[in-house]
Amino acid sequence: MGNTINFNDFIGTSSGDEGKMLGKFLYFSLANLLVKKADLEELCLKMNIPYTVGKRVSAGDAFRSATGDIRQRIVVNHGGETTIYMVYCRDNRRSASGYSRELVKETLNRQTNQYEKLANITFDKATEMIYCDNMVFDPDIDVYACCRRAEELFELYKECANRRQIETTCTNFLRSIDAVKLSVNGHLYFAPRTYMAQVDVFEDFITGLGEVNQNDTPLTVNSFYIMDDEKQRGKMAEEVYLMLKKEIETYQDRCDHFIKSGCQSPSVMERWALKVNGLETRKRRYEEILRQEIVGLNDDFSALKLLSQELQVRSSMLRVQGAA
Repeated sequence: MGNTINFNDFIGTSSGDEGKMLGKFLYFSLANLLVKKADLEELCLKMNIPYTVGKRVSAGDAFRSATGDIRQRIVVNHGGETTIYMVYCRDNRRSASGYSRELVKETLNRQTNQYEKLANITFDKATEMIYCDNMVFDPDIDVYACCRRAEELFELYKECANRRQIETTCTNFLRSIDAVKLSVNGHLYFAPRTYMAQVDVFEDFITGLGEVNQNDTPLTVNSFYIMDDEKQRGKMAEEVYLMLKKEIETYQDRCDHFIKSGCQSPSVMERWALKVNGLETRKRRYEEILRQEIVGLNDDFSALKLLSQELQVRSSMLRVQGAA
Protein backbone atom coordinates (compact mmCIF):
# COMPACT_ATOMS: atom_id res chain seq x y z
CA MET A 1 0.00 0.00 0.00
CA GLY A 2 1.82 3.08 -1.26
CA ASN A 3 0.41 5.60 1.21
CA THR A 4 1.17 3.59 4.38
CA ILE A 5 3.73 4.96 6.87
CA ASN A 6 5.46 2.95 9.60
CA PHE A 7 6.60 5.00 12.63
CA ASN A 8 7.81 3.21 15.77
CA ASP A 9 5.03 0.62 15.70
CA PHE A 10 2.34 3.11 14.66
CA ILE A 11 0.67 2.21 11.39
CA GLY A 12 -0.47 5.33 9.61
CA THR A 13 -2.00 6.26 6.31
CA SER A 14 -2.45 9.52 4.47
CA SER A 15 -5.97 8.65 3.30
CA GLY A 16 -8.77 6.16 3.72
CA ASP A 17 -12.13 5.68 5.38
CA GLU A 18 -12.02 8.05 8.36
CA GLY A 19 -14.62 5.95 10.16
CA LYS A 20 -12.07 3.14 10.38
CA MET A 21 -9.34 5.36 11.83
CA LEU A 22 -8.34 5.51 15.49
CA GLY A 23 -7.28 9.13 15.25
CA LYS A 24 -4.47 11.25 13.88
CA PHE A 25 -0.75 11.40 14.55
CA LEU A 26 0.42 15.03 14.59
CA TYR A 27 3.90 16.48 14.68
CA PHE A 28 5.10 20.06 14.44
CA SER A 29 8.07 22.31 15.18
CA LEU A 30 8.07 26.02 15.98
CA ALA A 31 11.78 26.75 15.56
CA ASN A 32 12.83 30.36 16.24
CA LEU A 33 9.36 31.88 16.26
CA LEU A 34 8.51 35.54 16.81
CA VAL A 35 5.04 36.84 15.90
CA LYS A 36 3.52 40.27 16.43
CA LYS A 37 0.83 39.95 19.08
CA ALA A 38 -1.75 41.69 16.90
CA ASP A 39 -1.11 39.17 14.10
CA LEU A 40 -1.27 36.25 16.53
CA GLU A 41 -4.52 37.45 18.08
CA GLU A 42 -6.08 37.89 14.63
CA LEU A 43 -4.94 34.41 13.56
CA CYS A 44 -6.30 32.82 16.75
CA LEU A 45 -9.65 34.55 16.22
CA LYS A 46 -9.77 33.36 12.61
CA MET A 47 -9.02 29.74 13.62
CA ASN A 48 -11.22 29.83 16.75
CA ILE A 49 -8.18 29.01 18.90
CA PRO A 50 -8.10 30.67 22.35
CA TYR A 51 -5.60 33.53 22.47
CA THR A 52 -3.64 33.09 25.70
CA VAL A 53 -0.82 35.62 25.33
CA GLY A 54 -1.12 38.60 27.65
CA LYS A 55 -1.05 42.14 26.29
CA ARG A 56 1.40 43.43 28.90
CA VAL A 57 4.97 43.64 27.63
CA SER A 58 7.96 43.59 29.97
CA ALA A 59 10.67 45.78 28.51
CA GLY A 60 13.20 44.05 30.76
CA ASP A 61 12.24 40.66 29.30
CA ALA A 62 12.46 42.15 25.81
CA PHE A 63 16.01 43.36 26.59
CA ARG A 64 17.11 39.94 27.85
CA SER A 65 15.58 38.16 24.87
CA ALA A 66 17.03 40.60 22.33
CA THR A 67 20.56 40.45 23.70
CA GLY A 68 20.26 36.67 24.11
CA ASP A 69 19.59 36.38 20.38
CA ILE A 70 22.90 38.07 19.54
CA ARG A 71 25.01 35.03 18.83
CA GLN A 72 27.33 34.57 15.85
CA ARG A 73 30.00 32.06 14.88
CA ILE A 74 32.61 33.74 12.68
CA VAL A 75 35.44 32.00 10.85
CA VAL A 76 38.32 34.09 9.46
CA ASN A 77 41.50 33.18 7.68
CA HIS A 78 44.64 35.26 8.08
CA GLY A 79 47.81 34.17 6.35
CA GLY A 80 46.64 30.56 6.03
CA GLU A 81 45.66 30.33 9.71
CA THR A 82 41.99 29.80 10.51
CA THR A 83 40.51 31.43 13.61
CA ILE A 84 37.02 30.85 14.98
CA TYR A 85 35.19 33.45 17.05
CA MET A 86 31.94 33.31 18.98
CA VAL A 87 30.23 36.66 19.49
CA TYR A 88 27.50 36.90 22.12
CA CYS A 89 26.23 38.87 25.11
CA ARG A 90 26.86 38.01 28.74
CA ASP A 91 25.66 39.57 31.99
CA ASN A 92 27.73 42.44 33.25
CA ARG A 93 25.89 44.62 35.76
CA ARG A 94 22.45 44.84 37.36
CA SER A 95 21.27 47.78 39.44
CA ALA A 96 18.10 49.57 40.51
CA SER A 97 18.32 51.73 37.39
CA GLY A 98 18.65 48.91 34.86
CA TYR A 99 20.74 46.12 33.38
CA SER A 100 23.95 46.03 31.39
CA ARG A 101 25.30 43.21 29.24
CA GLU A 102 28.65 42.94 27.53
CA LEU A 103 29.05 42.09 23.89
CA VAL A 104 32.09 39.81 23.87
CA LYS A 105 34.25 38.00 21.35
CA GLU A 106 35.47 34.57 22.39
CA THR A 107 38.38 33.09 20.44
CA LEU A 108 37.95 29.31 20.28
CA ASN A 109 40.33 26.37 19.99
CA ARG A 110 43.01 27.89 22.15
CA GLN A 111 44.56 26.21 25.16
CA THR A 112 42.67 28.85 27.10
CA ASN A 113 39.90 30.61 25.18
CA GLN A 114 40.43 34.35 24.92
CA TYR A 115 37.62 36.81 25.74
CA GLU A 116 37.51 40.41 24.53
CA LYS A 117 34.86 43.00 25.34
CA LEU A 118 33.45 44.71 22.26
CA ALA A 119 30.70 46.93 23.73
CA ASN A 120 28.20 47.47 26.52
CA ILE A 121 24.46 47.17 25.80
CA THR A 122 22.44 48.77 28.58
CA PHE A 123 18.73 48.88 29.46
CA ASP A 124 17.44 51.92 31.35
CA LYS A 125 14.39 51.08 33.49
CA ALA A 126 13.24 54.69 33.78
CA THR A 127 13.03 55.35 30.05
CA GLU A 128 12.60 51.67 28.99
CA MET A 129 15.18 52.31 26.29
CA ILE A 130 18.45 50.59 25.45
CA TYR A 131 21.70 52.15 24.33
CA CYS A 132 25.16 50.93 23.35
CA ASP A 133 28.45 52.44 24.46
CA ASN A 134 32.12 51.60 24.97
CA MET A 135 32.19 50.17 21.44
CA VAL A 136 35.65 49.20 20.19
CA PHE A 137 36.86 48.67 16.65
CA ASP A 138 37.49 45.07 15.67
CA PRO A 139 38.87 44.10 12.24
CA ASP A 140 36.85 40.86 12.11
CA ILE A 141 33.61 41.76 13.89
CA ASP A 142 31.08 44.40 12.85
CA VAL A 143 30.43 45.67 16.38
CA TYR A 144 28.07 48.43 15.24
CA ALA A 145 25.92 45.91 13.32
CA CYS A 146 25.64 43.67 16.41
CA CYS A 147 24.54 46.59 18.57
CA ARG A 148 22.09 47.79 15.94
CA ARG A 149 20.62 44.29 15.70
CA ALA A 150 20.13 44.20 19.49
CA GLU A 151 18.23 47.50 19.29
CA GLU A 152 16.03 46.20 16.45
CA LEU A 153 15.29 42.94 18.28
CA PHE A 154 14.47 44.87 21.46
CA GLU A 155 11.77 46.87 19.65
CA LEU A 156 10.48 43.67 18.04
CA TYR A 157 10.30 41.70 21.28
CA LYS A 158 8.28 44.50 22.89
CA GLU A 159 5.40 43.89 20.46
CA CYS A 160 5.81 40.18 19.71
CA ALA A 161 4.93 36.84 21.23
CA ASN A 162 7.89 34.48 21.43
CA ARG A 163 8.13 30.74 20.82
CA ARG A 164 7.51 29.83 24.46
CA GLN A 165 4.30 31.86 24.62
CA ILE A 166 3.00 30.48 21.32
CA GLU A 167 3.96 26.98 22.43
CA THR A 168 1.65 27.44 25.43
CA THR A 169 -1.20 28.47 23.12
CA CYS A 170 -0.60 25.34 21.02
CA THR A 171 -0.42 22.91 23.94
CA ASN A 172 -3.55 24.40 25.54
CA PHE A 173 -5.46 23.89 22.30
CA LEU A 174 -4.19 20.33 21.86
CA ARG A 175 -5.17 19.53 25.41
CA SER A 176 -8.68 20.82 24.68
CA ILE A 177 -9.03 18.20 21.92
CA ASP A 178 -7.77 15.37 24.17
CA ALA A 179 -4.50 15.06 22.24
CA VAL A 180 -1.97 12.78 23.92
CA LYS A 181 1.67 13.85 23.90
CA LEU A 182 3.70 10.82 22.93
CA SER A 183 6.54 9.72 25.21
CA VAL A 184 9.29 10.92 22.86
CA ASN A 185 11.09 14.23 22.45
CA GLY A 186 9.54 17.01 20.44
CA HIS A 187 5.96 17.99 19.63
CA LEU A 188 4.39 14.65 18.72
CA TYR A 189 0.75 14.02 19.59
CA PHE A 190 -2.06 11.56 19.07
CA ALA A 191 -5.49 13.18 18.60
CA PRO A 192 -8.45 10.79 18.94
CA ARG A 193 -10.92 10.21 16.13
CA THR A 194 -13.53 12.60 17.57
CA TYR A 195 -11.18 15.57 17.07
CA MET A 196 -9.52 14.75 13.74
CA ALA A 197 -11.13 17.77 12.06
CA GLN A 198 -9.55 20.02 14.71
CA VAL A 199 -6.12 18.68 13.77
CA ASP A 200 -6.67 20.12 10.30
CA VAL A 201 -7.50 23.48 11.91
CA PHE A 202 -4.30 23.28 13.96
CA GLU A 203 -2.24 22.57 10.83
CA ASP A 204 -3.70 25.68 9.20
CA PHE A 205 -2.83 27.62 12.38
CA ILE A 206 0.84 26.59 12.24
CA THR A 207 0.95 27.43 8.53
CA GLY A 208 -0.50 30.85 9.36
CA LEU A 209 2.14 31.37 12.06
CA GLY A 210 4.84 30.72 9.47
CA GLU A 211 3.41 33.46 7.27
CA VAL A 212 3.62 36.10 10.04
CA ASN A 213 6.85 34.87 11.66
CA GLN A 214 9.25 37.80 12.02
CA ASN A 215 12.25 35.46 11.95
CA ASP A 216 13.37 33.82 8.73
CA THR A 217 13.01 30.26 10.06
CA PRO A 218 10.66 27.61 8.65
CA LEU A 219 7.95 25.95 10.73
CA THR A 220 6.95 22.31 10.24
CA VAL A 221 3.58 20.64 10.67
CA ASN A 222 2.12 17.40 9.35
CA SER A 223 -0.27 14.65 10.33
CA PHE A 224 -1.49 11.25 9.20
CA TYR A 225 -4.26 8.89 10.20
CA ILE A 226 -3.68 6.07 12.70
CA MET A 227 -5.45 2.91 11.62
CA ASP A 228 -7.92 1.40 14.08
CA ASP A 229 -6.79 -2.10 14.94
CA GLU A 230 -6.01 -3.99 18.14
CA LYS A 231 -2.28 -3.37 17.97
CA GLN A 232 -2.68 0.40 17.54
CA ARG A 233 -5.24 0.60 20.34
CA GLY A 234 -2.88 -1.25 22.67
CA LYS A 235 0.01 1.01 21.70
CA MET A 236 -2.01 4.17 22.31
CA ALA A 237 -3.31 2.78 25.62
CA GLU A 238 0.32 2.62 26.79
CA GLU A 239 0.85 6.26 25.81
CA VAL A 240 -2.38 7.37 27.52
CA TYR A 241 -1.35 5.49 30.68
CA LEU A 242 1.99 7.34 30.81
CA MET A 243 0.32 10.69 30.19
CA LEU A 244 -2.36 10.14 32.87
CA LYS A 245 0.19 8.81 35.37
CA LYS A 246 2.26 11.96 35.00
CA GLU A 247 -0.76 14.27 35.31
CA ILE A 248 -2.05 12.42 38.39
CA GLU A 249 1.32 12.92 40.09
CA THR A 250 1.25 16.63 39.23
CA TYR A 251 -2.30 17.02 40.55
CA GLN A 252 -1.43 15.13 43.74
CA ASP A 253 1.53 17.44 44.39
CA ARG A 254 -0.59 20.57 43.90
CA CYS A 255 -3.52 19.36 46.03
CA ASP A 256 -1.16 18.22 48.79
CA HIS A 257 0.56 21.62 48.71
CA PHE A 258 -2.74 23.48 49.16
CA ILE A 259 -3.68 21.27 52.12
CA LYS A 260 -0.32 21.45 53.90
CA SER A 261 0.07 25.19 53.33
CA GLY A 262 -3.42 25.90 54.67
CA CYS A 263 -4.71 27.50 51.49
CA GLN A 264 -7.35 30.15 52.30
CA SER A 265 -8.75 30.56 48.78
CA PRO A 266 -11.96 28.56 48.20
CA SER A 267 -11.91 29.37 44.47
CA VAL A 268 -8.38 27.94 44.04
CA MET A 269 -9.27 24.71 45.86
CA GLU A 270 -12.54 24.35 43.97
CA ARG A 271 -10.78 24.87 40.66
CA TRP A 272 -8.33 22.05 41.40
CA ALA A 273 -11.15 19.77 42.54
CA LEU A 274 -12.79 20.38 39.17
CA LYS A 275 -9.50 19.64 37.41
CA VAL A 276 -9.38 16.26 39.17
CA ASN A 277 -12.93 15.47 38.00
CA GLY A 278 -11.96 16.55 34.51
CA LEU A 279 -9.00 14.19 34.50
CA GLU A 280 -11.27 11.26 35.35
CA THR A 281 -13.60 12.28 32.53
CA ARG A 282 -10.69 12.35 30.09
CA LYS A 283 -9.68 8.84 31.19
CA ARG A 284 -13.19 7.54 30.44
CA ARG A 285 -13.21 9.19 27.01
CA TYR A 286 -9.89 7.57 26.11
CA GLU A 287 -11.19 4.20 27.26
CA GLU A 288 -14.27 4.56 25.04
CA ILE A 289 -12.14 5.44 22.02
CA LEU A 290 -9.57 2.70 22.64
CA ARG A 291 -12.24 0.18 23.66
CA GLN A 292 -10.25 -0.96 26.66
CA GLU A 293 -9.62 0.02 30.27
CA ILE A 294 -6.50 2.04 31.08
CA VAL A 295 -5.31 -0.34 33.80
CA GLY A 296 -2.95 0.33 36.69
CA LEU A 297 -4.26 3.74 37.72
CA ASN A 298 -7.05 2.88 40.18
CA ASP A 299 -4.92 3.30 43.31
CA ASP A 300 -3.46 6.57 42.00
CA PHE A 301 -6.91 7.96 41.22
CA SER A 302 -8.24 6.85 44.63
CA ALA A 303 -5.47 8.74 46.43
CA LEU A 304 -6.05 11.80 44.23
CA LYS A 305 -9.81 11.75 44.86
CA LEU A 306 -9.22 11.74 48.62
CA LEU A 307 -7.10 14.86 48.28
CA SER A 308 -9.75 16.43 46.04
CA GLN A 309 -12.50 15.68 48.58
CA GLU A 310 -10.37 17.27 51.32
CA LEU A 311 -10.04 20.42 49.21
CA GLN A 312 -13.80 20.53 48.70
CA VAL A 313 -14.45 20.18 52.46
CA ARG A 314 -11.96 22.95 53.29
CA SER A 315 -13.44 25.19 50.58
CA SER A 316 -16.98 24.69 51.91
CA MET A 317 -15.87 25.51 55.47
CA LEU A 318 -14.17 28.72 54.36
CA ARG A 319 -17.25 29.85 52.41
CA VAL A 320 -19.49 29.17 55.44
CA GLN A 321 -17.12 31.15 57.66
CA GLY A 322 -17.06 33.98 55.16
CA ALA A 323 -20.86 34.12 55.01
CA ALA A 324 -21.25 34.14 58.83
